[in-house]
Amino acid sequence: MKKIVVANNKGGVGKTTIATQIAHSLAARGNSVVCVDLDSQRNLSGSLEEVPELGNARTIVEDGTVISVDLDSGQIGLVKGDADLASFNGDEVIGHVSSSLRGMEGADYCVIDTPPSFSVVVYGALLAADYLLVPIELKRYSLDGIEGVLEAFFSIKEHNDSLELLGLLPSRFDAVKAIERSTLEDVVEAFPQILIPHAIRNRTAYEEAQANGWPISEVKTKSGKEAAKEFAAFFEWLSARIE
Repeated sequence: MKKIVVANNKGGVGKTTIATQIAHSLAARGNSVVCVDLDSQRNLSGSLEEVPELGNARTIVEDGTVISVDLDSGQIGLVKGDADLASFNGDEVIGHVSSSLRGMEGADYCVIDTPPSFSVVVYGALLAADYLLVPIELKRYSLDGIEGVLEAFFSIKEHNDSLELLGLLPSRFDAVKAIERSTLEDVVEAFPQILIPHAIRNRTAYEEAQANGWPISEVKTKSGKEAAKEFAAFFEWLSARIE
């Protein structure tokens, strides 16, 4: 089972939307996918209410329970988030989360949504992960945290050498705004080797898909068609990296 962590130390960057759409895209290609919601806000869980529930993330964080998984090809299963997850912050949580996720089998992929910080829960997930994907907003203050993200990644690499940084994914990008275009140019200059050559635009279709638990391809508006096309292009890039 390949494990993908979607993380950033800032909220509001579209982590949950991207994690959800990656899961739908993987399933559409016939893969079985476990989604793990490690965020106490539980937005991923709210977007996947119609899929089979495999367990509660509280048991992962609290005692390292290995969730039982048995999914068919093309099926998505959910390890549901818990409102109390943020209250678990002891060092033992790192080991609990890591051992639980390392022991999880029974699907092709595991997509892990995380809280907006590099907490012990996130460190535990990264210790068990194969890939880290970092959505970023193209606002000046949002970029201040990129160096912190990279520091966390290299810190984890000392203990999980197989962890691969997929890169920085511009998210909620508004190409109309000059400040965001300028910021994108700055990111290209500062982080050319890790900036993903795709962007997820700030489109209403993503909100509609998220609210209804749909793949973006199910949104039949003009915005939906444009979003589906751009996400498919990103997913082709992602597939080449993880498959």
